[in-house]
Amino acid sequence: MNGSRADPYVMLVASLPDLGGFLEAQSPPINWLQIEERLAMLTPQDRAQLEAMAGIIAWERIQAEDEDATVLARAEQVVASLESDVLRDLVRDRLEIRTVIAALRRRHAGEDAPAAHVRWGYGRFVNTIRANWSDPAFGIARAFPWVGLAREKLESGDTAGLERVILQAVWTAAGRYADAHSFDIEAVAIYLLRWAIVNNWAQYDTAAATSRFTRLLDEALDDALPNREAVI
Repeated sequence: MNGSRADPYVMLVASLPDLGGFLEAQSPPINWLQIEERLAMLTPQDRAQLEAMAGIIAWERIQAEDEDATVLARAEQVVASLESDVLRDLVRDRLEIRTVIAALRRRHAGEDAPAAHVRWGYGRFVNTIRANWSDPAFGIARAFPWVGLAREKLESGDTAGLERVILQAVWTAAGRYADAHSFDIEAVAIYLLRWAIVNNWAQYDTAAATSRFTRLLDEALDDALPNREAVI
């Protein structure tokens, strides 16, 4: 990264307060309006990339009437447009978590494994999940060690527990890239992903969770992470 691009990112990232852990704060240490002010330092191209990512991974950006195949086609188009391997990996990880939750939801509802020709999930484990539909962890426990706990929470109706498992999975997935990125677009994307998780948990309440849990049972590719303010 050359100096002309580095300085604004140093200023931007340095101005973002540490989030701690998503279970630690009563509310995020910075609100969305303050983040928006700082994002003005982004280049238009980088801001467009973040908006494109948000369009496929932020829960409220997915229309309820969208078919799974439509969502997946849109995701593939956006991923192909991203300039950074890490940005692509962040999207992939988020959508793979969503796919696992969708599979748990389908099976919990008594559905059979999706047919081979049906486009229903995203990522590297779709075929493995389909081939191991009767396995409690879909044969993916090594890649997703939380899947068994998520299944238990889903089957017991523990809405708070399920939401916490999902949020922790997304938090951990984003954190895998944090150490290698400090003052660049990837660092900003990771921060926004994690800010959204802190914000969601801080706003958590039982009534909203029950509503989200119901949607989780009714809608495919829903990761129960409504995110009404964040870019990502």
